[in-house]
Amino acid sequence: MPSESAVESSCDIMRESDRDFVKSLFQDRVTFYPNISDEIRWNQGPLHTYDSSFMLPDTVSETLRINEGNLKVIMDSELNHPHGSLLPVENLSNEIKSLIGNKKNILHKTKDGNTKTLKSGKESAVTTKKRKKGIVKKVSTAVNKEKLSPDTTQKTVPPLSRKKVLKSKSKHKLHGPEVLHILEENVEAQEPSQTPAPKVEPTPKAKKGVKKHKKNKKDEEKYFKEVRRRGRETSFNQSLAAYISVCINLGMLNRATHTLLYYRQCAHHSNRKDECQKVNSVQVYNLIFQGYANKKNFKKMKELFRCLKEDGIDPDVTTYALLLSCLGQQEMSENNTQNIRLYLEDMNNEGFTLEDVFSQAEILENDLKCALKAVTQVDPNFEIKQVKTETEYSCNLVNNLNTTMYSTKVPSPAHGIVTQEMLNKWMKEQFALEASSQLVINSIEKKEESKNTHHYRKILEDWEEKWRSVLRQTFITQLGVMKKSFYGSGLDKRMSIYPYLVSLPPEEFISIMMQEIQRLARGSESFSFTKYMMFRRLGELVYMRYVVKYKKEVGVLDRLKDVYKDYTTWYLDNEKENVTYIPRVRWQELADSHCSGPALEHSPVEWPSTVMTSIGKFMYSVILLKVMLWNPLHAEKHVYPAIYEVERTKGYRTVDEIKPSPSLVELYQKAAKPTLTFESIVSPMVCPPLPWVSTNLGGYLLNNAKIVRLPYNAYQQKQRMEECGNQQLYPIMDSLNQLSSIPWRVNKPMLDIITELFNSNGCEELDIPQPPSQCPQPQKIQPGMSSVEVHKIRNQRVDFEQRKNEMHSLWCDALYKLSLAHHFQDRIFWFPHNMDFRGRVYPCPPHLNHLSSDVFRSILKFAKGEKLGSNGLQWLKLHLINLTGFVKREPVEDRIKYCESIMEDILDSADHPLTGRRWWTKSDEPWQTLAACKELAAALRSGNPEEYVSQLPVHQDGSCNGLQHYAALGRDKIGAMSVNLAPSKAPQDVYSDVAALVEAERQKDAASGTPVAKVLEGHVKRKVIKQTVMTTVYGVTRYGARLQIEKQLKALDGFPASQRWAASHYLVHKTFLCLEKMFTSTKEIQNWFTDCAKIVSETRGENLEYITPLGLPVVQPYSKFVGDQISIGKLPSTFYTDSFMKPNVMKQKNAFPPNFIHSLDSSHMMLTSLHCQQAGITFVSVHDCFWTHACSVNIMNKICRDQFVALHKEPILEDLSRFLQKKFGLSKG
Repeated sequence: MPSESAVESSCDIMRESDRDFVKSLFQDRVTFYPNISDEIRWNQGPLHTYDSSFMLPDTVSETLRINEGNLKVIMDSELNHPHGSLLPVENLSNEIKSLIGNKKNILHKTKDGNTKTLKSGKESAVTTKKRKKGIVKKVSTAVNKEKLSPDTTQKTVPPLSRKKVLKSKSKHKLHGPEVLHILEENVEAQEPSQTPAPKVEPTPKAKKGVKKHKKNKKDEEKYFKEVRRRGRETSFNQSLAAYISVCINLGMLNRATHTLLYYRQCAHHSNRKDECQKVNSVQVYNLIFQGYANKKNFKKMKELFRCLKEDGIDPDVTTYALLLSCLGQQEMSENNTQNIRLYLEDMNNEGFTLEDVFSQAEILENDLKCALKAVTQVDPNFEIKQVKTETEYSCNLVNNLNTTMYSTKVPSPAHGIVTQEMLNKWMKEQFALEASSQLVINSIEKKEESKNTHHYRKILEDWEEKWRSVLRQTFITQLGVMKKSFYGSGLDKRMSIYPYLVSLPPEEFISIMMQEIQRLARGSESFSFTKYMMFRRLGELVYMRYVVKYKKEVGVLDRLKDVYKDYTTWYLDNEKENVTYIPRVRWQELADSHCSGPALEHSPVEWPSTVMTSIGKFMYSVILLKVMLWNPLHAEKHVYPAIYEVERTKGYRTVDEIKPSPSLVELYQKAAKPTLTFESIVSPMVCPPLPWVSTNLGGYLLNNAKIVRLPYNAYQQKQRMEECGNQQLYPIMDSLNQLSSIPWRVNKPMLDIITELFNSNGCEELDIPQPPSQCPQPQKIQPGMSSVEVHKIRNQRVDFEQRKNEMHSLWCDALYKLSLAHHFQDRIFWFPHNMDFRGRVYPCPPHLNHLSSDVFRSILKFAKGEKLGSNGLQWLKLHLINLTGFVKREPVEDRIKYCESIMEDILDSADHPLTGRRWWTKSDEPWQTLAACKELAAALRSGNPEEYVSQLPVHQDGSCNGLQHYAALGRDKIGAMSVNLAPSKAPQDVYSDVAALVEAERQKDAASGTPVAKVLEGHVKRKVIKQTVMTTVYGVTRYGARLQIEKQLKALDGFPASQRWAASHYLVHKTFLCLEKMFTSTKEIQNWFTDCAKIVSETRGENLEYITPLGLPVVQPYSKFVGDQISIGKLPSTFYTDSFMKPNVMKQKNAFPPNFIHSLDSSHMMLTSLHCQQAGITFVSVHDCFWTHACSVNIMNKICRDQFVALHKEPILEDLSRFLQKKFGLSKG
């Protein structure tokens, strides 16, 4: 099976929307090589053109595949809905269109709360303004004959082709009017006798239409201008909150107050209200109140509260809690009691009660005690009522689990393999690892160390010490300069980067910069992410360390350790009476019992992306300026920058990137350092992950993992999740917790074999990456060669550079994964999980996990084994044969017989994998097949297979899950049979079925004399159209599908190269046609999805939203991004988020059908996960491929079928229709 990163990042063939999203999600593990041409830009001096080897394009073509299997889901194709029958798709489409409104209408809310309808036009705002000013003029359709000489006018001008006319003008860049003028001259030249048509005056109706169009366009511009204004205002307040939070945490309370009052004064005295630097967030004031409450300065709080009221900002429960906290710290007096009564009265007028304050206020425990002291001064009988946290589900699909939440006894996933003493030790180790933020491990790369190696290591150590020293000196010097400006006499009260740069000790920043230098030196020379992505990455590392420091200082860390220790005790022994088996519920109970201390979810205010980018830019400016190296290495007299910026052309764009110098890469390669350094957040955990109990707490112990992976400017979905409340998300959290709770081990025999091959220059046949040194060198250009030969060799050189860089990337990826596997080979470890915006689940560690390729899946196994039992051996045999793909269309019984018939080959593979008959190498998934061979051999030789304890995961794959969901949604009987949704004697294979239909069409066309159909005789095979069938439901275009099929035809022996283009076009057309015949409603549903997304994004100007069947709010994060302006020193006061940007209509409509199906697929997986947890069996997933122990496959399969049926009994399309109507529909009348 391919790695999921490869599945998700097939950039050449998938929609651009999916490509952009997956690249942002997997930027730390997906390597994408665009076409590039470099211009090296030094920090100082002129531009230099580098060696040609650095200017060669580099492209990786990845194949999109989805796992296939023999999951046979028994489902009645005429399921009755509990809420009524499904509406026909076309009726749903018409209904939503009518309620959403005409495509020309845009709903606009005015300040008084009323709505008005705006209409869209086609002329841009810029063009409208220019036309008003007379800048844009109508191009004359007549040639200005006055400028021509008499001789010229009498000559007969020969007609010119458009191509020649444009070519004659090509010495300068032509603009639109010039091109139009040329074309019109050409028309006149060709038809000299034709008289110009008389000018037709527009009718009154046409004039009225033009006037109405201009008005609509003006209203639309006004609407989007207001949207942008609100966006800038919101982002400004988020930036200000982060800045004030950092200042207060660093003891700069006065500076924070001055900054708040400065922006408040600017907003009051500014003549331009659209500048939007207006403070309107109560959070900003609450942060200041927190600082003054700690200092017991009620006078200042009273003044600021007056400012808050004057600005029309509504206080919240936290505001009143902090006021009461400060009053509770004052000396008892009549005046103080009067103030308490005054604010309690004001609180009641705002609609809050004391119960609201003490249950909802986001303050620390000490502030809460002081607030209680203040209240008891006026009401001695008041007591805080403990509010019980709601723990039950509120979703129809899982409500049945509420009744068994405490009665079901479920064994621990680590029962019998871990002791409490071991977990206590590992817990301390994990806390220390995350606090240090770095993991240093030994590399598995074996190189013969020579005198030169030690020589270069010494050189590298010397240079690293020099870099560390100069970085420290420069960083501190720059901070000194900033400090003078920050505290200078002409005090600049605007937001500054300085507080962020002193939020950690300088050594922390130096450590991050040194780690970044090493990462760059070991990366690819020909590709890196854009410099702003790298800036932001460094800023994120600073923020992560700041969060750990903050949690230590406010006491969150101490309380977390106490609760977590009790949680691990329950984790190992959860089968007690009246104790829940659900991690989230137990964590909430334990947190309530440890009521002293700050809230476990408490974290500092999140830094905006502009702040993190500015921090990273400052750090990189120091690196680029001061990190030098000999160039070349032996020339000790000349030093040059070791890292510099480059300009690279990607398609039609030029982007700035940062790359290491060849000398730096060479030095690290020759030094061959024996260790690798990783960030702690990319490593598996050595103790059970925190259960997700809210959107802000879960996963790693200290590092802030996000429950949903979102692009940095996508705030809208996060906001929707906070609005819906935690209870709606409980099923999703519990599924993530179940997947995270499974302990893993390394399969050491498999690891040893793979490592041996890896260190023996790899093996291309078995997908073990080879080092770049194994790439065959192209022929050199020799004197006397013809131009054709030279051109051919240059093309070979391009291919060589592409191949070499690809090999380097794959080799590095394998090195990291194998090195981590060796580091953990004697350990038990866990994978915390989170999800993407659609709900698809992934392990947080990007390198070592079970979502990797076949090679790296084979080196993992369950830490806890289970006896095979009565059926386990049969499932183990079936699993082995399924991995080979040899008899995939045969019934289960025949597959098991086939396995037994080749047992000699299986045992030989297990005993002599590299020196025997090597039968396993012919498998579709060779390495997992070999692991299964070894497990089956061990079970058979154990003497009693039923008692054999197996740790090997057994897989059950979905049969093209996307089509399964479409078939179930549309109740397609024929389609359902093809994807195993209906009973059959043997497993069905949709790819073979489609290939058979395409072949039938080809035969008809060949008989009627179609040339391309005759050429394709004998070449219409399953593998040719498989990828296209698989990706159809995920939005592949005809262009992308043609590339897929052309690639497969290229791999066929004997197919003429000259016919590939025509044949691929033909097969794409026939494949799509046959799919529509098999899945009759699939296309209609897809079209309805596309229409809905287009109307919402184009007409309403909003991102499309929906809610998954398990309650996850989804917002498609495809907007027309406007880049943030970043500077060093003063921070930008605003940044752009998806809430206030125009949606990208093309991406919104193309991405909605596959995204919704992905969400359904994930919902089915999560339902299966929750019910497997209740059944007490091990369950993990690779999206549509479910894994468990061999002894529990029958149980898992039944749960899988039952939950698929339960999911599609829900009125999914009607629910979506009602949601879209309610969310985006215009009110009738």
